[in-house]
Amino acid sequence: MELKEYWSDRCHSSDFKLTRIGFVAIRFRWLVTLLIIGIAGWIAVDWWVLDPAHFKLIWKIRLITGVMLTPLLPLSYLCKLNRRWMFASLYCLLGILLVFNLVSLWSFRDGTPIPVGYIAFPYFLLALLSVLPLPVKSGLRVAILVTLSVLATDYWLDSRSLDNGALLDRIWLLLAFSLTMIWVQVGQLRMLLDLYRESTRDPLTRLMNRRLFVRQLEDVRYHSAPDRPYTLILMDMDRFKRINDDHGHLMGDEVLVSVANTIMDIFGSEAIVARYGGEEFMVLLPDTPLEQGQRQAETLRLAVESQPVENPLGEGEVMVTISAGVVEGRPDSETQGLLRRADEALYAAKSRGRNCVVAQA
Repeated sequence: MELKEYWSDRCHSSDFKLTRIGFVAIRFRWLVTLLIIGIAGWIAVDWWVLDPAHFKLIWKIRLITGVMLTPLLPLSYLCKLNRRWMFASLYCLLGILLVFNLVSLWSFRDGTPIPVGYIAFPYFLLALLSVLPLPVKSGLRVAILVTLSVLATDYWLDSRSLDNGALLDRIWLLLAFSLTMIWVQVGQLRMLLDLYRESTRDPLTRLMNRRLFVRQLEDVRYHSAPDRPYTLILMDMDRFKRINDDHGHLMGDEVLVSVANTIMDIFGSEAIVARYGGEEFMVLLPDTPLEQGQRQAETLRLAVESQPVENPLGEGEVMVTISAGVVEGRPDSETQGLLRRADEALYAAKSRGRNCVVAQA
């Protein structure tokens, strides 16, 4: 995994972003539920440890906070649809809880000793937020917001002065909790990325699998402009079974990896490439007309034909050829219909003797 994937979600694929947002939305919902129950349920502890004057104010603050948190539950269902909704909900949650912390501490402005539970609330909040798989950049924003809130609260409650010996200890403790929170969040992000890749990538070629490719195709179809067609290429290695039978499955795997690497070299990072199944590969070229896609498919065919694959057991080389079907898609093209047309074009290429490219408008 590259370090930039830890730092920000900007480099994550759109499909993984939706997966992560859905995961965050579920945990966010449970977090809000826990906070509503915990903040309201703590009234019993307040009744036990606080004097009547303070308790009369605190229980009202807790109930108001619980009511303010409640709308975040239905909002969490919108979080899974949009990244901005997710962060808006998160910062709304932080705002409500930090205001609750400020008002709670303000209620002890008469000099009454503050219970440890109220002083420790920012640390408790950072610990709770560690359940969210956020990148480092987002975790830092949360930590900075909580730290600035603690500084502002101390400044306001301590006669507008930060000359407080205990404040430095709190800042160091906040720093330790913040680093721990970010470390746990990144660990969860890595776990989620690993699971996502295991479920969406072909283990041999490391290309995306068929399920993810179909989702990407639907996304391109949905967002493509009427005057910007896209091209779909379905290719199949000729007589691949004979390679496995004559040279063994280890050689067959070597051929699959070699062809996959050649496809990526020819089409580059702008193309969406997948191992569609067995010896079949699929390439999606956004904003590419049929003629250009056909030329690129022909370039690939020639490249594969001109690059024999060496047997990993040192038993010579194997010549490999491919056949390809090329079709053009538009926004009104149905996904299954487009895939069927690509399969028909590939079948036509096979019928013409293999090692050729057939394009169908």
